[in-house]
Amino acid sequence: MRSNVAFPVVLTALLCCGAHIVLGACNFAKTTISTSPGFNIVVSDNYKVLNDTTANIAYGLYCGSQPENINGVTRWFKVPVDSVGTRIPIASGFLEALGQRSKLVAADFPANLTNICIDKSKVKTLGDSDTSVNVVFSNSASSDESKSVRLPSDDSLTPLQRAEWIKFVAAFFNLEEQASTLFDSISAAYTCHADNMRYLKRAPHAYWVEYTDSPTTYQIITSAYQKSLLASAGATNASTDGVADNTNVAAFQAAVKDADFVFDQTQLKKFGQRITEWYSDFGYKDPQNQGVSFLSQRNIWRTDKYTSKSGVSNYPEFAYVRPDLVLQDLISVLEPTYDRAHAQRWFFRLGGTTEDTTVISASNYDCAKPWMSVVNKCTARKDFSGGDVEEDPSSATSPGSNTGNKEDNSTDGGSSSSRAGKIAGGVIGGIAIIVLAIVATHYYNRHRRRVRARALSETAFGSESIGLRNTRH
Repeated sequence: MRSNVAFPVVLTALLCCGAHIVLGACNFAKTTISTSPGFNIVVSDNYKVLNDTTANIAYGLYCGSQPENINGVTRWFKVPVDSVGTRIPIASGFLEALGQRSKLVAADFPANLTNICIDKSKVKTLGDSDTSVNVVFSNSASSDESKSVRLPSDDSLTPLQRAEWIKFVAAFFNLEEQASTLFDSISAAYTCHADNMRYLKRAPHAYWVEYTDSPTTYQIITSAYQKSLLASAGATNASTDGVADNTNVAAFQAAVKDADFVFDQTQLKKFGQRITEWYSDFGYKDPQNQGVSFLSQRNIWRTDKYTSKSGVSNYPEFAYVRPDLVLQDLISVLEPTYDRAHAQRWFFRLGGTTEDTTVISASNYDCAKPWMSVVNKCTARKDFSGGDVEEDPSSATSPGSNTGNKEDNSTDGGSSSSRAGKIAGGVIGGIAIIVLAIVATHYYNRHRRRVRARALSETAFGSESIGLRNTRH
């Protein structure tokens, strides 16, 4: 996905991977970064040019006086910038990972920022032409005229391609080397976990879906982000182009009927009743009796477990920056035995008995030691072939049965019927042991009575001779 292009300099040759540094007049790290699709960064002594190759726009960054007669540069920024505005959540996540959260001073909707380390009382609402900020990160290169810098906002990039834009943002703070080191660690961890899923005996079948009501559509999401994430987690699906007629609910239901898991990104509104809303949106009137695995096992999952106090999902702000952690979350859903110690951050089971989310707080996010900038190493392994063998269909919920509201609330997507079988087996075993003990006690007491009777018939004080206490008076 990423390539490193040799960039000639006067003092010395550039080493591979952007690791070699030559200091020019601005103390810029003279590296060339190139991604495809995406952007490239070319550095000179007193300026650097960031080319957004998708939007076909070039940004010039300088440290002293703005250079003149530089062809192709659309707008200029003096760096490092000290005040940032954002109209896109991922920008806040990039700043957090780079240790630059204090530079965020304006946002489209400050109340929607989920990062608890940002004092939102000091973040103002971003105006149309705000002159108080040096740069505005947005999903459009023209949202704020000369202050606008575009960041990708759709799902046309894979998880790693999207996360690599941290290098682009880092250039505005002269932190490209730090960003490259962090991204390389993220990429290595992501790739390692994905490689570990290559040896599954039975790959889970999964789809990413979405319902919209204006207009009414039923979609299987096939964008690069979702498809790549599912594939990296070892999942398969039979769809390459989604539903041919995405306005036909029956066609949608037929397309996802073979799924073991469904991941939903519908804008659900009825908090606390979202599973009921989901069934209604997708036309499932009797979901437990459809004969469909993901419905009977209630394996419908979402990515908005981690939220602000007001219920705003943290996923767009942090998760896109850390695809390695997202992948671990997804694997823990599909293959819960891979890493039993992993605690899911963003994924939660919509089909469980509760719809509780986790509010981001000091208990799960340390502003002094933020996990956004810490990457745990992954251990390569070839021994993981998947979890338990698929349960016997005869022990699962039959199409003719009605399970009511007794929902399995485990977060690992396991089978409630297999656990019920183990519990029943334990109860039966316990009863058998008790019965055997009663029978054994009965025969032992009967034996004692016979021995005593025989002894008493032989001597008037036979109880003393056989060591039994005479209770007769």
